[in-house]
Amino acid sequence: MRISCMIAVALVTSASAWVHVVQAQNNSAAPGAPPAASATTPAVAEQADRLLKQMSDYIGSADQFTFHADISFDHVLPSGQKLLYSAIEDVVLRRTGGLYVEWHGDLGDRLFWYDGKSITLYDPAAPFYATEAAPPDIDSMLEGLVPRLDFAPPLADFLYHDAYQSVRRKLQYGIYLDINDVNGRSCHTLAFVEQDIDWQIWIDTGPQLTPCKLVITYKTQPGQPQFTAIFTDWNFAPRIAEPLFTPDLPPGTEKIPFLPAVASANPR
Repeated sequence: MRISCMIAVALVTSASAWVHVVQAQNNSAAPGAPPAASATTPAVAEQADRLLKQMSDYIGSADQFTFHADISFDHVLPSGQKLLYSAIEDVVLRRTGGLYVEWHGDLGDRLFWYDGKSITLYDPAAPFYATEAAPPDIDSMLEGLVPRLDFAPPLADFLYHDAYQSVRRKLQYGIYLDINDVNGRSCHTLAFVEQDIDWQIWIDTGPQLTPCKLVITYKTQPGQPQFTAIFTDWNFAPRIAEPLFTPDLPPGTEKIPFLPAVASANPR
């Protein structure tokens, strides 16, 4: 699923500073308890499922948008000690072939461009950049990043035209908790369980059905690290300058190839 695959990769690439130049609460169920699952259908509360789809539809139907995210993530040392790192991310998307992601964090900065023809990744602290040809639509471009190049921009799940379809089929449980406050925003709180991750998402009660907050727990990894993003400044009518999607690189920056993805011995 994209929210586990793409954000799991986002956590790994964030923790390594994107080292590769380059996841119905039943009426009878107790509050907060996962509903009983059937043998064939994931046990997802109707309200949780509906809100997840509405959020996906709302974002996916937009021709363009921008948002800001304040991010924190754990990195677990071999000793078991957890280190907490922070970052900020700004995203500019134009559905017809334009994406710009700017990341500034404790482990370094990264800039990512997509112009409908190619992708480019640049570390401002390095004298080189990587670029490669890409499909003409954002979904296909994002779908190919992890299997081909083993990285993805953090929070890439929210950039798909229909993230719901791939998210939904990997869910084992899903419940609706309540309406809670996230930095002054009234947000629906949903919680989901998958094979390798547990995640919570807070969705604005409206009128814009956008994510307020996301927390992912990687429960099969040592120390169960977490990734947290708090979203602000959603804008669905931004004024985007065309050159924004064209790489802006200092003179003399050297082009190098992306490192290809290494096939996993235990593919999911």
